[in-house]
Amino acid sequence: MRRLLALAALTAVMPFAHAQDKGKSEFTPSAEYRPRYFFMNNKAATEANDSFAEHRFKMGANYKANEKFNAHITLLHAADFGSNGTTIGSTNSAEANTTYDQNNEENFLNVNEAYMNWMFSDDMTFRVGRQNFQIADGSVMGYNDWQQNPYAFDGVTGVWEAEFGRFTGMVFNYQERTPVANKNSDPKHTAYGLSFDLKSMPDWMKMMNAHVIQDNSDATPAATGAPVGTTVQSSDAQKVLRYGVSAGFDFGPVDVKAMYAGQSGDYRKIDSTNGDKTSLDAKGMMYQAEVGFKLDSFMGSRFFALYHMDSGDSNAADGSADQYDPYFYELHGNAGLMDIFGWGNLTQMSLGWTMKPGDMTDAGLTYNMFSMTEGKGTINYQRFGSLGQGGNTDDKLGDEVDLWAEHRYDGGLSTLLRLGYFMPGDRFDNSTSKQDEAILHVAVEAKLTF
Repeated sequence: MRRLLALAALTAVMPFAHAQDKGKSEFTPSAEYRPRYFFMNNKAATEANDSFAEHRFKMGANYKANEKFNAHITLLHAADFGSNGTTIGSTNSAEANTTYDQNNEENFLNVNEAYMNWMFSDDMTFRVGRQNFQIADGSVMGYNDWQQNPYAFDGVTGVWEAEFGRFTGMVFNYQERTPVANKNSDPKHTAYGLSFDLKSMPDWMKMMNAHVIQDNSDATPAATGAPVGTTVQSSDAQKVLRYGVSAGFDFGPVDVKAMYAGQSGDYRKIDSTNGDKTSLDAKGMMYQAEVGFKLDSFMGSRFFALYHMDSGDSNAADGSADQYDPYFYELHGNAGLMDIFGWGNLTQMSLGWTMKPGDMTDAGLTYNMFSMTEGKGTINYQRFGSLGQGGNTDDKLGDEVDLWAEHRYDGGLSTLLRLGYFMPGDRFDNSTSKQDEAILHVAVEAKLTF
């Protein structure tokens, strides 16, 4: 069945699919191919090494029926070089990773987007279906396109364009949960919200956004009847209001960016045996400020300093979850480029320098200092974070240096080289596992868009 669905999706975007209405309709394809190579020396701050290559092919197609209606689909194939499968021609299970068979998830296309646009009026449009969605700079909800599979949401968005600003409304159904007899006949996880972008601004203001999101989910029975802890599980219910504001300013060579986001409400869990509910207050906040200084005469340089802080939870038994939930934010680049740490109980200070050595080349150098907001809380990790929680309550996580360069070629090709160096802090250096080895991370990427 999955192969039939993939074939149907692929057929739908082929250029021979109906040039009907005597040329009034319009078909526009697009594509991107992106291979990457990663090498990590002293992975997990021990003497273990790791290296692998991955690739992604993204194909999009826009079908315009007329001035009022168009449809879009985005297909993805994302896989590592060396796919896991079953052994062919050998009894050695170590050779299983050389097989590409019909049972392998990495052999299927993923429908990342599939939606319809309706221009209801000159200033009002609706989008219905599965879609990527971003608020402002992606600090709360972002596309997350750096990852192999970007975020996608099922629902409806609407945009109203006024002279002074843009209002974007969204209604998403994140999950249809399994009904449970005598407890909840139709459990769901939904969200609805409104985002506002200011358009009429003075010259010194570059952007201003405000948003509010109501996130609701129904509980399903937990695996055990244990009360809710500070870690919210997928089976928990929640009624959380999220809100925030961000702005950007430009005063000649000086630019300033600032953002704030908060959440309030409660989490609930149903006892799997008797249906009793336990609850936990949901509280959290995040703020970030960045100041930059541009020196165009020196290779288009920009020097910047950044401070980020989001709340943690220091007491697991006080009836509240105070750690900030970063939601669907842009993971890559918001806590260093090595993708070790994620937001949530994280404090970060960064100093950086970006430049343009040539018209087709960008480069940068950043020094990041990470610590836990609450030393008694938990550490959130990203894709390459595998250091555990450390052997003590020291809040110093470590320092990271990122050096990168990107060059663009004629014809849609760009290449990226990034070196990362992470030096573990006292949180790990004094642990029983002695995770005091510095981590070297090398990433190489090529991207062709056409």
